[in-house]
Amino acid sequence: MSRRRQRRQGRHETPEINITAFMNLMVVLIPFLLLTAAFNQLTILELYLPQVGAPGVEEKTKLPELEVILRADSLTLQDRKNRKTYHKQEVALKEDYDYHRLQASLQPIKRQYPQLSTITVLAEPGIPYERLIAVMDHIRAVNLTQDGQLSAFELFPDIALGDAPAQQGKR
Repeated sequence: MSRRRQRRQGRHETPEINITAFMNLMVVLIPFLLLTAAFNQLTILELYLPQVGAPGVEEKTKLPELEVILRADSLTLQDRKNRKTYHKQEVALKEDYDYHRLQASLQPIKRQYPQLSTITVLAEPGIPYERLIAVMDHIRAVNLTQDGQLSAFELFPDIALGDAPAQQGKR
């Protein structure tokens, strides 16, 4: 009987696991993942959201509260007294907002109130993310030529975001 058991045990050897294919996959996959991870870079925008009912805030100087309302067909720059609306224009065979006129309107305000750095962007639902970022980029800084060199000047770097109010006559 012991010979039969030995024969049976001899027939059932533990199989070896072949990991060659798995190792080949890892040799190719790990360098690929490391190389592609080096090209992914994120840009972070710091946004300052308005505080609701902040206690102890006194109005020492009457600074305008600037708002840019971003709608599907226009941009509106407004404060307590003034309101300017810029409708979309055809630029390079496609309709786009008139960012340069918006910047031209913001520059005199910045010269008049150099300490003012906050502005609120109110966007209508459905506005593409790329358009919102483009508006924020044009509000944050302006490129001007000074002494023959192109320089970036800060306009309103502290941007708060919100929802645009409903248009009158539309629901």
